Amino acid sequence: MSRPSDGRGYINGTSQIFSRFKLFTWLESLNNTLMPGFITTRMRASWVVLTLMLCACNGTAVVTLTSTPSTDNFLAYRVGLTSVQLQNSSGSSGLKVLPAGTTVDFVNLLNFSEVLGALGVAKGSYTSAVMTLDFSNAQIVYDDGSADGVALTPLNASGQPAGQISVTATLDSTTPFRIALKQSAALAIVFDMGASNLVNLTNKTVTVTPLVGASASPIDGKQVRLRGPIMGVNSSTLAFTSGVQPFDANVMGQGQLSVTQSDLTTYEINGQPSIGSAGFSGLAGAGTGALAVSYGTLTAADTITDTTAATTSSSNVTFTATQVLAGSSVQATGVDRVTGVVTARSGNVLSVEAATLVGADGSDTLISGSTLITMGPNTLVTAFGQTTAEFFTPQQVSIGAVIDAFGTATNTSSGQASFDASAGRIRVDLTTLSGLVTAVSTGALELNLAFLGGRSISGFDFVGAGAAPAQYSVAATALDLTSTSVGAPVVFSGFNSAFGAAPPNFTATAPAVVVDPATGTLESSSTETVPLPDPTVIPAQMVIDWSGGTAAPFLTFDTSAIDLDVHNPSIGQRRNIQIGPQLIDVTGLSADPLISPNTSSAAQLFSIGHAVSSTVESFNTYTAFITQLQTELNGTVLAIALTASGSYTSSSFAFSATGIALLLNN
Repeated sequence: MSRPSDGRGYINGTSQIFSRFKLFTWLESLNNTLMPGFITTRMRASWVVLTLMLCACNGTAVVTLTSTPSTDNFLAYRVGLTSVQLQNSSGSSGLKVLPAGTTVDFVNLLNFSEVLGALGVAKGSYTSAVMTLDFSNAQIVYDDGSADGVALTPLNASGQPAGQISVTATLDSTTPFRIALKQSAALAIVFDMGASNLVNLTNKTVTVTPLVGASASPIDGKQVRLRGPIMGVNSSTLAFTSGVQPFDANVMGQGQLSVTQSDLTTYEINGQPSIGSAGFSGLAGAGTGALAVSYGTLTAADTITDTTAATTSSSNVTFTATQVLAGSSVQATGVDRVTGVVTARSGNVLSVEAATLVGADGSDTLISGSTLITMGPNTLVTAFGQTTAEFFTPQQVSIGAVIDAFGTATNTSSGQASFDASAGRIRVDLTTLSGLVTAVSTGALELNLAFLGGRSISGFDFVGAGAAPAQYSVAATALDLTSTSVGAPVVFSGFNSAFGAAPPNFTATAPAVVVDPATGTLESSSTETVPLPDPTVIPAQMVIDWSGGTAAPFLTFDTSAIDLDVHNPSIGQRRNIQIGPQLIDVTGLSADPLISPNTSSAAQLFSIGHAVSSTVESFNTYTAFITQLQTELNGTVLAIALTASGSYTSSSFAFSATGIALLLNN
């Protein structure tokens, strides 16, 4: 689901200043309590200098969190994120990425990675990350095709109500997370939705055995989201410094990060869209302390090589923004914000199911039922990533649009909500859709729509929209359709046409979006064609369960490939390969699928999870993963679940994987 989202928070100091303050306070405590009258003024001054030197010896750890999809489609997966800590090789912990617990919706992390913190860390090697999740008050909603979905009760591996669960993810021993003097490095943490959850719709439960991987190497090509207050703006370098305040929480993360811009960076500052230098000027005008949400990429400028340890790791991490929201475009004083997918529209009233409400008081709530949003003629409408200053009319908000609405919420206590945006604003975000192609023509195609905005299409009401899901037309003039054929699954992003407009119903866009001021419609600014994903390389997800576990999940597994035994009698209900809207039952295949590593991908992560010990071994290479697996899958240990991410070629039964996770029963 493509859901750019933002939120409200409070301003705090940076972690570096805070760390120095704590050290200085500790020294003063020694002076005042342990050794009164002994420490002289000169000695105290020397200790302060030592304190500052210790701080200067640190590097910066930029920690991100993301999730991988499952063949089970969740509308919401909100759990408590109690803590994230780093451990060194001796197992010492206490390097907290988050100073306090918060709530995370892992559905929102399917299409981007969230910066949790950019904390100052003593130089050295860190070999594992410990993440603690709290399911006590979790809100997990499964997409069964209905408007509201099905709320699931989380259970632990023993079948009891799930509470706090801590998972230790060890990094690949050949690529530890290394922090060097005055350098920065990135650590990626990933929550595997498929391997971590087993849904039972009959009992309305989900058994959770969290599988969390970690890597000091890149693991995906997702956009990175950084949320936090503006700490300073440098107009000469076109960069600003952002604090870290992840998700929609009031909790400040550790540290700060510099955000660089380009001439193509788009902005929405206090509700006004702009691009390039004009947008950066607006950002500077927003002022220090204004909350900002930036989307972009983390890049390592160079590497650190330790010849003694024969290891190399990334350093000098930079964040380059493609889109920036700031000020009231994130959250305005005294204004509520609701985020979700429009499932129906009647006149100027929108219906949004399973919406997230961020209140003016900073509260973050899932509205489990319907949120009815009222627009008016004065409602200002913008589009995420647009490059011009024009506004749309409310007619632009149609069925399937992913939106952020700003206004006033009422009647929120019953799981329903009313929301008045008649004097407020609505931002239309990029929407992801998928379906099977029914017709192809020059610059256009027609789909039998399956998913829109991350939701099953059966939960939408298209009355009045001018669109029919079985004949959903897409304008794709910016895309190369030569590899697309009837019956092929397709997945891409773009914007819905105006409500009630004649076909096309949707425009597939390049990253930058402009408004035609004459018509008020969206256009792609790109004059180049961008290849639509070939059906053989559309991202695929494999999820396999073995009921009760199995000692022999594979016929063979070696450093070239894994031969999945589709005739294993223990294979459970989840036994599918999903390619966009297409679901393939592996037990119906005429040959075993072969899972091999995608050798052309630089971003890979392979994991072995252990259900009883709540530990996960992470590997950056397939060979290291298989070598370890051959020692652990020894005939007595049982495999519980397998997930694989990559691409699948049906004609050769070949699954090319960028990621594999196997959960064992020990």
